[in-house]
Amino acid sequence: FMKVSLDLFVNACACFLFSTESRCVGRACSPPMGNLASGRTLFTLTSCCTNSSSCLPTQPRCLAELHPPALMADDPFIHPDTWWGSAAATGEQEEIRLDLETRFCMSHVVMLFRSPRPAAMRLERSQDFGQTWETLTLFARNCTEMFGLPDDISQPGSLCTSRYSNVVPMLTAPTPSSDPLDSTPFAVYSLLAKGTCLCHGHAEHCLPENEGQDSLQPSLNGQQLKCECHGHAESCHFSQRVWLSTGGSSGGICDNCQHNTVGRRCQRCCPGYHRHPARPLNSPHACTLNFGSGTPWCHPRSGQCHCKPGVGGTTCSHCLPGYWSFGEEGCKSCVCPLTCDPVTGHWKCSCKEKKLKSVSDLCKMKHTYVIKASVLSAHDKGTHAVVLVKVRKVFRSGKLPLSQGTHSLYPLSWTSRGCTCPILNPGGNYLLAGPEDVDSGWLLVTMQSLVVPWTPILGFQVTEALHQGCL
Repeated sequence: FMKVSLDLFVNACACFLFSTESRCVGRACSPPMGNLASGRTLFTLTSCCTNSSSCLPTQPRCLAELHPPALMADDPFIHPDTWWGSAAATGEQEEIRLDLETRFCMSHVVMLFRSPRPAAMRLERSQDFGQTWETLTLFARNCTEMFGLPDDISQPGSLCTSRYSNVVPMLTAPTPSSDPLDSTPFAVYSLLAKGTCLCHGHAEHCLPENEGQDSLQPSLNGQQLKCECHGHAESCHFSQRVWLSTGGSSGGICDNCQHNTVGRRCQRCCPGYHRHPARPLNSPHACTLNFGSGTPWCHPRSGQCHCKPGVGGTTCSHCLPGYWSFGEEGCKSCVCPLTCDPVTGHWKCSCKEKKLKSVSDLCKMKHTYVIKASVLSAHDKGTHAVVLVKVRKVFRSGKLPLSQGTHSLYPLSWTSRGCTCPILNPGGNYLLAGPEDVDSGWLLVTMQSLVVPWTPILGFQVTEALHQGCL
């Protein structure tokens, strides 16, 4: 597993303002794009040469030559045969961290592997010196197995993709160890972090941090710097792009949105949070945590979050039908599919119990089988339900063999209607009568079946029916 981290220090970048001879006179322009990794220190968890120049060529997974992290950032055209070699053992994580020291506009990151690409990789960024990290993209050969997320190939917009996680393409790999249990370590030819400094269209070149005294200090009027942060930010800054996109109504962007909000005006909730419907946008508690979300990621356009099992809704805010007990672990499955109360889990079936008023009622029955049985257990198989019973006595049977002992009953209404009618409580004794399915060999229980708790009076009625030859 590999993690690529970009440590972005939040500060104003130094920009070189244009002179009268500049190509930027009378028009907006920006510094050219370049490799932000060039000239900066790359930090890794392991290496065949440590970052402190203390080389360890004797490490068992290292090659004969030394391949420090700095070789990833050299010019691949001038030095095409240099690379960084990891010393991570099989199953260990590896990390490449690039400290950019200030804020930049980054367009893309390109890594050229000399070894097979990792099975999983995470691209993250930090804006507080590495105290907290935000995941930008997840790469995996199997997104569901590695991160519990759908692949963007099958579900566009997903945070995880398998597009760049195949073993190939790669160039000639290092010679593997003779040990069959030792896999090839990570090796990277080059790391290209393409980007430029942020000067908002008012500068031609970037300067190193703290080098030169010129910095962008535009003269702004109140209308240009108009900010509406809804009480979630203490300051804002001017953006020429926003100024133009709003037709000159406002160019302000809120700084460091608080209370779990994001956006130019702190008007949206952070990933993993959703707007509370009963609280105004300027409330510090307007954004509440999505307990039902399986990940902190939600689709940026539709707002649909990736929910935990049994949880539904755009913001994963409630249990789906057939589930109950909404909480941090998701929702529990109802014992009775599609019918239980979402809070208590109690089933909602309203069963009408069939009653036998006389012996004649028994004689009028047209059911295939009639038995006295004790209910042992009930099981939900997903597509159907099974009730195990111990047959005490057989009064009538059809084509299927039926004798005393353990048998299975199949209550169709439990799955087709989503309720446990007729009621068969484990431990109870019943007079059961119903149809059979010869093709499947099932004894069925339907809504028309007779399911009556066994009582002494019922036993007397059955005895009388037997004497009259009804059963």
